[in-house]
Amino acid sequence: MSRFIAAMDHSGGSTGGVLERYGQQYTEEDKMDKVHAMRLRMVNSPAFVKENIWAAILYKDTVERGMVSVLNAKGIKAYLKVDGGCADNGTLKKFDVRGMIDFAKINGCVGTKMRSIVKSKVVMEPLLEQQFSLAQEIANANLMPIVEPEIPIDHPSKELYEYILREKLEQHLNNFSGKCILKLTLPENDNFYSNLMRHKNVRSVVGLSGGYSTQEACERLNKQSNMTASFSRALSEGLYYNQTYNEFDKQITSNIMKIKEASSAL
Repeated sequence: MSRFIAAMDHSGGSTGGVLERYGQQYTEEDKMDKVHAMRLRMVNSPAFVKENIWAAILYKDTVERGMVSVLNAKGIKAYLKVDGGCADNGTLKKFDVRGMIDFAKINGCVGTKMRSIVKSKVVMEPLLEQQFSLAQEIANANLMPIVEPEIPIDHPSKELYEYILREKLEQHLNNFSGKCILKLTLPENDNFYSNLMRHKNVRSVVGLSGGYSTQEACERLNKQSNMTASFSRALSEGLYYNQTYNEFDKQITSNIMKIKEASSAL
């Protein structure tokens, strides 16, 4: 059964852009209330069920508002975004990993996610060292870490960086103990990460949409065997605050089914 991961973990810094695309006005004081209402509207769709969606990645604020129990009632697992954003060079800003591990476990999350941005070849190695060091601590706490070294879709050296990243990921995986999920930008070449999918320390490889339209993201994903999705913007594309219930549900159902059909089993 093909299923995917819904990425619903926008932090305070990126929530404004989400609401602007959604067509809803906001203030700094109420934006988290409004984005939570949007997420609930998505999760409450009849198509947002375990047969289509395996897990959802959540921001801490969303977890504190009770989203994990809403997901669990539908048989959907919850993952927690644990990082505090990226530094200017794309590496993770320092954060309390132990505190976030404890928060995830207390609140019923089964795993975590950390996103770094691959801006240059120089930063790739320290970025991965940081990601896998934290992932090891998370795995040792019996949580599933999602490692996400994102190559921007508009990077002029995207294809070259994918070759370098693939090699370095394998090296780091060889020194990793336990299982992790790799969340990677949809690649330029078909079945590009197939060797990583077979690695003994990889639970699965999931693709991020990174700003591609739902259509293009699904077309790219469909060319990758045994790869499923962890989409955010492609999942919420075409959703607007002023839509009727039927209009909203029709659009999110269309997005979910397109992504499901392009995904491999998870």
